[in-house]
Amino acid sequence: MFAVFAVLIGVVVAIQSRINGQLSVDLNNGLAAALVSFLTGWALVTILVFGFSRERAALFRIFAAIKSKQLVTWEVMGGVLGGFFVAAQSAVVPQIGVALFTISVVAGQTVSSLLVDKAGITPSGKQKITKPRIIGAIATLIAVAIAVFPDLTNSEFRFLPLTFALIVGVFASIQQGMNGRVNVIAQRPLATAWLNFASGTVVVVIALSINLFLGATINPLPSNFWVYTGGAAGLVFVAVSAYIIKHLGVLNFVILNIAGQLVGAVIIDWIIPAKAGSLNGYLIFGTAMTIV
Repeated sequence: MFAVFAVLIGVVVAIQSRINGQLSVDLNNGLAAALVSFLTGWALVTILVFGFSRERAALFRIFAAIKSKQLVTWEVMGGVLGGFFVAAQSAVVPQIGVALFTISVVAGQTVSSLLVDKAGITPSGKQKITKPRIIGAIATLIAVAIAVFPDLTNSEFRFLPLTFALIVGVFASIQQGMNGRVNVIAQRPLATAWLNFASGTVVVVIALSINLFLGATINPLPSNFWVYTGGAAGLVFVAVSAYIIKHLGVLNFVILNIAGQLVGAVIIDWIIPAKAGSLNGYLIFGTAMTIV
């Protein structure tokens, strides 16, 4: 059941990417689109958390655990890493392209997820680095490389942005482990999501402020309602992943989630493609390989 959830929220991530991608085009600013997504998600989760007594109690448990040192500072920094990921995505993708960024992030995620599981950062405990787990990580990376292969020809290799993408991939795995630890205390994933959105929003605000100071501009807000639903999709991802991560471990979660993202990409590019030629044999084969 938890594996199915991991795949399904991967599909949700693909939907969110399509929504935020369109909003980024409309606003002509990726960080502004990210801020809108974070703010709408935070507003929604705030209504849910403070509207129900159990959710409020869960949030207060987190604050009490921080005060009593039951949760140390690094364990509650998952949202900061999430905000850093979004900021890095906006800065790096224009330099190396989506395909190379995706492969770099997946490489960082799969390798670091092995180490995160071994270190026991997640509440699921320590898991040894075995040959099947290594093969699974490598196979996933190869499958994603195949899926995005057509776009690789439009990617430009630059060492520093590429390294940056690898690092944020590592952060993405660590974030999952952190959220899992926080949710053990909260016992309610919406409270964990609230903390993520709150801290992530701060990071994106800082990044956008720097972006605007350097001369970037923002177009007027679009009138299409659907481009504002990315925050809700992000809330589903954060809440569900925080709940299921302890049952799967980071590596299993990452692989299943990537499979879901590719399945979602195939469906989206079939029904509402962002550009002509998005759906191709490479994407379909890479998706099938990831599932296998």
